[in-house]
Amino acid sequence: MSKPSLPPLETVLIEDQAQLERLCVAIRAEGSFGFDTEFVMEDRYQSELCLLQLSSTTTVALVDPKRGLDLQPVWALLCDRNVQTIVHAGQEDLALFVQQTNLPPANVFDLQIAAGLVGLDYPLSLQKLVESTLGVRLHKSRTLTDWRRRPLSDEQIRYAAEDVAYLLPVQQKLHRLLTRHKRLSWAREEFDHLEAAVQQQHTQEAPVKRPKGLGALAPRQMAVAEHILAWRDIVARERNRPARTVLKDHLLLEVARHGLQTPEEIGSLRGVNLSRRDIRSLCETVQQAVQLPSDQWPTRGPRQPDVPHESTFINFATAVVRAYCQTNKLAYALCATKQSITELVRYRLRGSPPSAGTPGLLRGWRAQTVGVLLDDVLAGRTAVIVTLAKGHASLGFIPSPSNSGNNHTP
Repeated sequence: MSKPSLPPLETVLIEDQAQLERLCVAIRAEGSFGFDTEFVMEDRYQSELCLLQLSSTTTVALVDPKRGLDLQPVWALLCDRNVQTIVHAGQEDLALFVQQTNLPPANVFDLQIAAGLVGLDYPLSLQKLVESTLGVRLHKSRTLTDWRRRPLSDEQIRYAAEDVAYLLPVQQKLHRLLTRHKRLSWAREEFDHLEAAVQQQHTQEAPVKRPKGLGALAPRQMAVAEHILAWRDIVARERNRPARTVLKDHLLLEVARHGLQTPEEIGSLRGVNLSRRDIRSLCETVQQAVQLPSDQWPTRGPRQPDVPHESTFINFATAVVRAYCQTNKLAYALCATKQSITELVRYRLRGSPPSAGTPGLLRGWRAQTVGVLLDDVLAGRTAVIVTLAKGHASLGFIPSPSNSGNNHTP
């Protein structure tokens, strides 16, 4: 029998500035708080902030940015190193904070990341995480609600409150598990990367999303496509619309592939929903692109020669990492990806690092665990033991005879 799903804290709607400031003073005195947001991004270039949810040890507070409140007291908490901000899968919520303030977040604790470091799945929904750690079942029934509508319904308030009501007790449980497994430093490393990533995302111009199929174009066609992508992104940003609603990907590729340059050619395509002015602007963009000399066309890097059995080594290394994670209560999807394993294998086989520098599995806590294990296995310093039994198969690791001192348990 699951415990009651009602939030165990008082839910308060923040309606005036004095109330908000008192709440933030109380949170700062406690030293930590749960944080979440509700926003709309489906029909916007930039996400629209609709609601802030904060939780303390006694209260869940819902802050409505549409009431004209000055949110600076809340933002000050998120960049205060002396106050811990507890989130679940918080990258988009923190990105909204940076978008609003141009300030970096500080002292973040992300529950989804922490869960992956103590043997729970990654990524893991808040609903499953709360049930796994506290035995409480949440009723997430308003995932597609329109958070811009006012007044908020009772169902919306309940949903928003549940998003933060259990963040503090879950954090306490995960903190104890991280301490027991001696992985607090791993978590802090991941949280620091999260903070840096959302700040970098804001300060650096985001790369324009490249549509699938772009790489199949010839160099000249690709030059045209990249000019159209830049044009589309500018139009979308100016009108605060998703880029793909300005000109769909398959239409963009069609224009680039055939070098369509007249309003009649572009306007005849099925699905084009551009004004005459936009079509003329797009035609000018294409005309400029097709006139580029060949030395300004995109070039593909030289293809590296295949290494014999490289894919076999990559698949084998993947099995090794999965076995390590299963044995050591570590979520594989947080620890490694197919790309990061491929980078390390190619680094060792070809002797050259990827464009980003040292492979990710040779940095930080990953280097001390799966990175050194893979290096030792690939170099023959550690042997892999395969155990097959009816209905069961497993991999184990033992030092090779000449390296009997190796130990790959974190």
